[in-house]
Amino acid sequence: MKAHDRRQLLDFRDFNRPEIAAETPYTLSQLNQRMYVQTPDGAWHGGFWGWIEILNVIPRYHWLGAILRGVPFRWAGPSIYNFFARNRYRLPRVLLRILGVPAQCDESCALPAQPR
Repeated sequence: MKAHDRRQLLDFRDFNRPEIAAETPYTLSQLNQRMYVQTPDGAWHGGFWGWIEILNVIPRYHWLGAILRGVPFRWAGPSIYNFFARNRYRLPRVLLRILGVPAQCDESCALPAQPR
């Protein structure tokens, strides 16, 4: 999506970095389960609804956001998103690279490096 954000309206943040994760109202466990989006009004949207917010900002995909907000997608969308979010590291690595999914992180990778 970042490549399609020609007006640079989106700010992609890496929640694996502790200082960025601390800016959210979510735990590291919650951040690892789904994507979260904060809109300019300060509201947070997670998972499927976060994607809807992103699609609304990208002119090329605004139409898709409008469709996904409608019935039956608003009923099925969250469950479908949750299925893929839970299983995203089980998908073939090639598909993960195409989708731009970051490498899996555990509790220790989000901690700052310890000085030697």
